[in-house]
Amino acid sequence: MLNVQELKVKLAHVLANKGVPPFVLANNISEANYDEISLYKRDQMIIVDMYCKDEETGEPLQFRYMYNKDEVLLKSEMIIAGRSSVMWDREAEIANLTKQIQQAEAVVKI
Repeated sequence: MLNVQELKVKLAHVLANKGVPPFVLANNISEANYDEISLYKRDQMIIVDMYCKDEETGEPLQFRYMYNKDEVLLKSEMIIAGRSSVMWDREAEIANLTKQIQQAEAVVKI
């Protein structure tokens, strides 16, 4: 388990880091297993949909990256057979780290 200072550093990193920029994801189109990459705006969000095939199984995969208007990554999902699975969520990550910090600080005070 991380100590309070390590958790605070990790939280600061999440808050300061914008995540992988949309244009970097677009560069994946040159990879052999990528078929399509769509970049569009919806409801004040920038969305990148990436369609590819698993290199080992050939199974079709879709990845979706959602950004705010400042190109800060908010969430990434993997979609297989129409079912979405969250890979990373900025809001959940911040909430989780904040909770861990509060719990670690409570233990230190005891």
